Amino acid sequence: MEQQVLLTIVSSQRFMSEEAEETKLVTEGIMQLTDERIEISYAETELTGLVGTRTSFCIEKDRVSLKRSGSVESVMTFMPGHEDHSLYDMGFGALMITIRTERIACDIGHNGGTLQVAYGIVIEDETAGFIEYRIDVKVK
Repeated sequence: MEQQVLLTIVSSQRFMSEEAEETKLVTEGIMQLTDERIEISYAETELTGLVGTRTSFCIEKDRVSLKRSGSVESVMTFMPGHEDHSLYDMGFGALMITIRTERIACDIGHNGGTLQVAYGIVIEDETAGFIEYRIDVKVK
């Protein structure tokens, strides 16, 4: 079932010894629910610096995948205790990144809910920082 949703996305990024930087985006999106998974997608904006990119979170029983397509291409898989290696294509070049999932929490259902993902990121074999997403989903 496909539903129109209002998303409040809060991203906290802490790189090296810097203070955490928080970004908040409120946008419309689409949520699709099946028995096996939930998919939430939305168009990025100037606020995120990814104009021309569509972002999708695919939530399954034991993992969450983040896929970006458009001006930025990437696929990241989050599983607690798991490392994911992928190529992050930024249009002008690509970086090899490693994702080290710390935590996933999801209570999203037919009436909306919240997804939280926290992970460490390693870029080109150097620890780069820690990122947390909190996505609140409200059915319109």
